[in-house]
Amino acid sequence: MSGAPPAGWLDGEPMDPTATPHEPLAAVAGFPFAYPGACVTIVGPTGGGRSSLIEACAYDAGKAEQRVAYLGHEVTREEFDARAAALAERRGDEIDKGLLTALAAIRYLDLTSTLAAAWSDPDAWVEGIVARYDVVAIDPLSAVAAALDFDFDKSNREYVLFHGRLIQPLVSRGVSVAIVDNVGHAIEAKSRAKGASAKGDLSDVLIACSPHPHGLLVNVRKVRSVRAPFRRGDAWLFREREQSVEPFEREQAERVATSFRPTNIMEKVSREIEQHDGLSKTAIRTAIGGNAKNVDLALELLIAEGHIERRQDGPQKLSHHSLRPYREATESAESEPSPDQVSDPVPTTESDRVLSPVRRGRGDELGSAQPEPGNRVRSRSSADHDSLDAALDDGATANGKGLPSAYDRSGDAP
Repeated sequence: MSGAPPAGWLDGEPMDPTATPHEPLAAVAGFPFAYPGACVTIVGPTGGGRSSLIEACAYDAGKAEQRVAYLGHEVTREEFDARAAALAERRGDEIDKGLLTALAAIRYLDLTSTLAAAWSDPDAWVEGIVARYDVVAIDPLSAVAAALDFDFDKSNREYVLFHGRLIQPLVSRGVSVAIVDNVGHAIEAKSRAKGASAKGDLSDVLIACSPHPHGLLVNVRKVRSVRAPFRRGDAWLFREREQSVEPFEREQAERVATSFRPTNIMEKVSREIEQHDGLSKTAIRTAIGGNAKNVDLALELLIAEGHIERRQDGPQKLSHHSLRPYREATESAESEPSPDQVSDPVPTTESDRVLSPVRRGRGDELGSAQPEPGNRVRSRSSADHDSLDAALDDGATANGKGLPSAYDRSGDAP
């Protein structure tokens, strides 16, 4: 270091409540969980539908005259276009000159080559993105680490370098950035990004995605700005059949996310691993059949509760081993009140008397099948009974509550 600091270098700027209005910003058209100049990290299990969510949002954004750059890796250019065709069909959109013109504002870029070039010339990256796009979607973050030879799972420093060089300059100029990342294997890690804590720390918005019988539940877990048009706990449902994003009641979202236990499938998975030690997740899915999301949830619950152990057998291989059997009948018996316990209150409504599992016919494809017979949708208290069934059965509704005040949101800032 050389030379004296400049005059007034510690004076700072005075607090001025008249300088910036605190009214909520508008959400980005097509991306209801983003606002201009926000870095949004979207976490969820592999294969859960996050890439489909991002493309559906980009499709809607293009129709609303937004410009979106999708940096893809696992989703190829051909797959990206095929999904666009499927979206048009599901929305009933005629593929005419008007639609093609609108969707031309949505651009596919190869993630690996684009970010390698951006790292070499960050100024050109920033100026080029700001001039061309309103939203940048990066899918997935693991491919960024591979492209730049970084380890975002273990190194906070390397993620901070990436974010400071290529992401923060964009959001500072008003571009919204959506980053798709995976979650850890443990149940308690399902709502945060896998690996380095800086991923969540540096995000302005953290979105946790979880399976829902009708698609993917999209839940806000962190909001930095008091000007965000939503607050922590707000949610949307990405309907897999329609490929549409709808508001979802926040109270229902919390209940759905914490109540469903596919107990019948848990027993099937336990028995399969007891009989065939060392199965991979893919082998377990194949053996059990049915909805892969429910099988994955059953497996993760069994691991979290000490019935199954997951072992790393190689760089790319995980195996599963039985520690103690799981039986649905045992859980049912444990949930019954014992004679010396206080009995439950007398039910006053029909919904207090029976909490039926939600089921759907076999004609509902695209991975949105309901829990198999024998699985129970369980609430954590009797007060949940009235609304849980409704939440699982078309629970996505406009909440009609209007925008929350800035004071409601201020507690969400880190």
